Amino acid sequence: MLEITNLARGAVIGVGLAWLLERWVMNLFDQVSAADPEEFPQNTVENSSKLFSRWRIFAGMSIAAAALCVWRQWSPELLSDLILVTALVGIAWIDRKTLLIEGRLVALAMGLRLVWLSFFAPQEMLNSLTGLLVGAGLLYFVGFLYETFCHRQGLGEGDPAVLGLIGMWVDWHGLGAVLLIAALSGILIGGVSLLRQKKTNQNIPDLLQTQIPFAPFLCLGGLIVYLLQETGFIVTGFGF
Repeated sequence: MLEITNLARGAVIGVGLAWLLERWVMNLFDQVSAADPEEFPQNTVENSSKLFSRWRIFAGMSIAAAALCVWRQWSPELLSDLILVTALVGIAWIDRKTLLIEGRLVALAMGLRLVWLSFFAPQEMLNSLTGLLVGAGLLYFVGFLYETFCHRQGLGEGDPAVLGLIGMWVDWHGLGAVLLIAALSGILIGGVSLLRQKKTNQNIPDLLQTQIPFAPFLCLGGLIVYLLQETGFIVTGFGF
């Protein structure tokens, strides 16, 4: 009976969080498209993707929140998990629709994580901040090298902030695994998406110019690594 109650409460929480995310995403979407329609991205795989449709977001958030409520049993860790899941879903959703990283959402999640640590796990504060700095610095350095040698931007300006946010939950030890999962999923999923949208007689070099946001794959890798850590798997560097 208790588990059913937790499932129901979690589902309600998930719907509420999904509704808040939808309001945030739609508001930002309207702002971006109204500010400068010419700069709003048109040639993207993600703009036509059905993965982040409204009903899937609501269903996914409801299921995730319900599962977390049953697993965490209303412990302080539940709040931390909900912050992470909501932030990463929102970041991925916005990036897929606009090719932009919503800095306010990233900053809000970081601030809530620091507040949570201050109350419930102050001993983990240093590890969390180390994960933030290493994650942001590592991806910024990779992007800098790519742009230096390839003479074009390979990563979005906000991607390092997303990895830094993830590092606040997975610590710097888990960042290697996050990047590995993000890279592999990006190659597989992004490659399939490119092939599916390939037009008749379209050249491969032209197809490769299509922008594919990297943040959703970082978010996917971050969630997978975090859950593996929290369920007892040890993540160190690239190993489990």
